[in-house]
Amino acid sequence: MSTIDDSATSAWSRRLADAPDPEPARKLASELLDALDPAARQRLETDRPDVLAAVLFGVCGVAPFFAAGLRRDPERLARLADEDYAQPLPRSELARRLDAALAGVPDEAAALRRFKYYELARITIRDCWPEAVSLERSGETLAEISQLADLLLQRSLEVARRGVEERYGPPVWKSGADGGEERLDFCVIALGKLGGEALNFSSDVDLIYVHGAPSGDLDPDDTKPPPAEYFTRLGQRFGSVVGELSHEGFLYRIDLDLRPSGAQGAPVINEDALATYYEEWADTWEKATFTKARPVAGDLEFGWRVVRQVHPMIYLSSMDIAAVRSIRELKDKFEAAHGAGGDGFDVKLDTGGIREVEFVAQALQLMHGARIPQLRTRSTRDALQQLAQVGLMEPERADRLGRDYLYLRRLENRLQMEGERQVHALPRSPDARRRLARAMGHHGEDAASELDREIEACRERVHEAYESVLAGCGLDGGVEGVLDIFARGVPQLMRFPASRRMMEELAANFSRSIEGSADPERALNNLDRFVKAIGGRRFYYELLLDRPELVPRLAGLFGASKYLSGIVAGHPRLIEPIFDDPERLLPERGALREELQGLTRLPEGSERDPVDTRLDGLRLFHHRQTVNVGLLDLADLIEPAQAQAALSDVAELCVEDALDFAREQLRSRLDDPDDPRWTRYAVVGMGKLASRELSYGSDLDVIFLFDAKDADGQVDLEAQDYFVRLTQRVISTLQTPTTEGACYEIDARLRPSGNQGTLVTSLDAFRRYHESSAQMWERQALLRARPVAGDEGLAEAFDALRREILGRPLAADDVREIHRIRERMELELAKETRLRRNFKTGRGGVLDVETIVQVLQLLHAAEHPALLEVAPTEVQLSRLADAGLLDPDAARALSEGWSFLSRLASRLRVVDNRSISDLDHERGDLEGLARRLGYSSPGREGQARRSLLADYEAHTDAIRDQYSRLFESIGAETDANAAD
Repeated sequence: MSTIDDSATSAWSRRLADAPDPEPARKLASELLDALDPAARQRLETDRPDVLAAVLFGVCGVAPFFAAGLRRDPERLARLADEDYAQPLPRSELARRLDAALAGVPDEAAALRRFKYYELARITIRDCWPEAVSLERSGETLAEISQLADLLLQRSLEVARRGVEERYGPPVWKSGADGGEERLDFCVIALGKLGGEALNFSSDVDLIYVHGAPSGDLDPDDTKPPPAEYFTRLGQRFGSVVGELSHEGFLYRIDLDLRPSGAQGAPVINEDALATYYEEWADTWEKATFTKARPVAGDLEFGWRVVRQVHPMIYLSSMDIAAVRSIRELKDKFEAAHGAGGDGFDVKLDTGGIREVEFVAQALQLMHGARIPQLRTRSTRDALQQLAQVGLMEPERADRLGRDYLYLRRLENRLQMEGERQVHALPRSPDARRRLARAMGHHGEDAASELDREIEACRERVHEAYESVLAGCGLDGGVEGVLDIFARGVPQLMRFPASRRMMEELAANFSRSIEGSADPERALNNLDRFVKAIGGRRFYYELLLDRPELVPRLAGLFGASKYLSGIVAGHPRLIEPIFDDPERLLPERGALREELQGLTRLPEGSERDPVDTRLDGLRLFHHRQTVNVGLLDLADLIEPAQAQAALSDVAELCVEDALDFAREQLRSRLDDPDDPRWTRYAVVGMGKLASRELSYGSDLDVIFLFDAKDADGQVDLEAQDYFVRLTQRVISTLQTPTTEGACYEIDARLRPSGNQGTLVTSLDAFRRYHESSAQMWERQALLRARPVAGDEGLAEAFDALRREILGRPLAADDVREIHRIRERMELELAKETRLRRNFKTGRGGVLDVETIVQVLQLLHAAEHPALLEVAPTEVQLSRLADAGLLDPDAARALSEGWSFLSRLASRLRVVDNRSISDLDHERGDLEGLARRLGYSSPGREGQARRSLLADYEAHTDAIRDQYSRLFESIGAETDANAAD
C-alpha cells in the first residue's frame, strides 16, 4: 500500500501541489488509487501519468464531491484516466454511450444518474486541465454540460412516457367530429442557460411543458383523460424521474416558474394558448427569456414549430425601449434582493456580473432582432459576435466582453464544483477565498489578492459596456438616445455633415421635450415608430426645426399615447393642423362638416383624381379629428362622455359623406336619377354608434334598410338591386385602404339573420323578421338602434317600427333568456381567473350594467316611453332613477361603476392601443396604467396598482350585487304572479 510520502514524487502528487487544498486532495487521491486493482493502477501511473494527474486534480482537488461515487465504483476512475481530453466529446458519441449504459438495466432512472455523474466528472476534469481547455475554449464546457442535459432529459421523458402510456395508453384521442383519432405531440422547451446551450455546473433547468392543441372538439365519451390532464401527469412523472434523489445524486432541479403565468399557471399548456399568452399577456422580461427557448425533449420538430410561432411576439418591428427598461429594472431588483451586497460579489447578479453581459446582448437583440434575423441567437456569446459582425458593437468590445463572460462563467463553475452546490457569491473567509483563487489558477502567497484584482478588472469592463448600452438605448435619457433612433431609422441623413447637424439639433430639441413627457420610455418608442414611418423625407425634419414649438407638442403625444402616435406616424401631414392650436376645443358639428367638405372637394384647377381626393380627404378628416379628440381627452380637457360623443359625431359625418359619394358614383347608371324611389334608403347605427358611446378604433355596427315598392305593393327588385350596390359602395368607401389608410371597419352582422341574411333589408322584411324569427338578444339590440344617414322619412318609419317592437310585453321566459345569455357570455367569453378579470363580459362588468338597463327599459317602456329614446348608458341610468325604477343607492353604484369601467377601457385603448377588455393583475405595466388614471404610490412601490385593483373589485362587486338583486326581484315577482 502506497503512502503519501512514497507518492510525493509521482506526477499526480506534483500536480496536486497546485490543488486548492493540496494535502486533503493528496490524501483523497491516495485512497482512490488504493481502491483500484493494483495492475490497473500500475498501468495508469506508468502509461498515462499526465492524464491520471489531471483526473485526480479534477475529482480530488477542484471537485472532491465526486470521490464518494468513485469509492463505490473504482473502475470509474480507471475509465476516466483512459479518456481522451484533447477535444470535447461529440454528441453522437455521448448518445452512443448513453444507449450502452441503459441497455438491459432494470432501473433506467438509476442508470441515468450514474451516467450523469461519470460524464460530468469527465467534463470537470477536462475543464480543470489548462492544457486541454484554455479560457478561450471554456465555452466547450458549457456546451458539453448542456448537451449532457439534453440527452438525459430526453431519455428521462421516454421513461416517464412509458409509465404514463402503460396506464392511460398513447396520447391519441377520439375526434368528436368524425369519430377518427388524433395524436397530440408533447415537448419540453428549455429556457435560460440550458436553452442557450450554456448550462453551468449546478444549475436548475428552466422548462416549459407544451402539448399540441386538438384540431377540433374531442369525443366527450373518450375514457382517456383529457389532453391537459394527460400531459400534466406526464410532466409530473417526468419531474419525478429527473428530480429523484438517491445516494448516487440526482439529475437536475426542474424550475417551472418561467411558464406562462408562473407559479399560478397550469403546469402544462397547449401550443395555441402559449402563443396567445406571449402575444397578449407576457411581460417584457418573459419575452426576453423566450429568446433562449429551445426544445430539448419530446417531439422536437413540434417544439421548434411552437418556438417559431412565438418569435414574432418577441422580436418586434419597432425598437421597444420599455422592454429593455423592464429587463434592466428586473436585473437591478434581483441584484438588490439577492446580490452579495457590501464588499461581496455575486458572480451572477451583482454589478459587473453575468447578468450585465446577458443584458447587453439581450437589449440589442430585442431592439434590432426584427430587422436583423442573425441576431436571434440563443447564445450570449454568439449574440455578441453577431452584434460585432453587423456593426452594432465594436469588434474589440465584443471580443473582450465575450472573454469576460467566459471568465465569469468559469468562476461560477469553480464555485459550484467544490460541492455541487448552487452558489454564486464569492466566499468571504480568507481560506475559502484562497481555495477559490487556486482553483482559478493563482498560486503563491498572494493568490487571493491576484484573484480579487482580476475579478475587479473584469467587473469594471463589463459594467462599462453595460452603461454604454444603456446610453445607446436612450435609457439614461439625453441626446444620444434620440440620435441612436435617427442613426438606425434614417442613416442616410446622418451620413453627411450638413444633414447630420440638422438631425443633431433636432435630437437635442426632442431630448429636452421627451425628458419632460408623461412617459419618456413610451415617447422614445413612439419617436422610433415615427422616424421609421417618415423615413428620409427631409421635409418633415426641416418643418420641426423651422417650427420648434411643434416638437414639445409632438413629444407630449408620443409620451401619452401609443394609439394616437401610430396615427400621426402613419400620416405625418397631420402634424401642422393638429398642433397649430394646442388649446383647440371640440368643434361644433357644423364646423366639422365644413372641414370635411374642404378636405374632400377638389380645388379648382387641380389635376388630381377627384376620387382619390374624396377618399383621402375623408380619411384625413377621420384621422385628424380622432387625434384632436384624443389629445383633449388625455389632457383631461373633456370628459370621457364628451370624447365618445365627439367620436360618434365624426363617425356619423363620415358615414353621411360615404353615402353621398356612393350616390354620386352610381348616379350615371340610373335612367332617372331624380326618381324619388332611389332615396328611400337609410343607414342605421347600432350599439355604441347609436348610443353615441363610440370609442377609439371602434368598428361601426350598422344595418342597411330601404323601402321601395312596385305598383303591386311588392318589393321593387330594380330598386333593391340598386340599394345593394349602393351599400357595397358605402362600405368600400369607409373601409377600403388607400394611401391614407382606412376610416372604419363596417360590421353588418346585426342585420336580420346575420351573415346569412341579405346585406340590405326592406322595412317590411325587417318587420316580418322581428314578428316571427328574431331572438331575444336581437330585440335587446334594437334598444340601441338609430338612423345616422339617409332618408328622413324612412328613418322616422324605422323608429316607429322599433318602438312598436320594443313596446311589446316582456314575458317571464324572455327575462330568463336574457339572464341565460348573460351567464353564457360570462362563462364562455370572460374566462376569468383569480388574477385575470374581463371588465366587459366578466362578473360585474360592462355587460352587467347594460343588461340591467336593457331589462328595465323593456319591462317599463309602456308606462315610460322616454326610456326607448336612444341615449348613452349613463343617461339611461339617470332616466331610470328619475322614473323611480332604480333606487338612489343602486343608481349611484351603477353610474359610478359604469364611469370607472368606461374610463379604464378608454385609457387602455388610447394610451396603450389595447382593444382587449381584460385586466390582468400581473400585467407588468399595470402600475403605469394606474398612475395615468390618477392613482399614486406615496412611499410604497406598487400602491397605485393595488389601489386601482381595489377600486376595480369594489365597483364590479357593487355592479354584480345590483345585477343579482334585479333578477332575484324579477324572479320573485314572476313566481308570485304565477301563484296568483
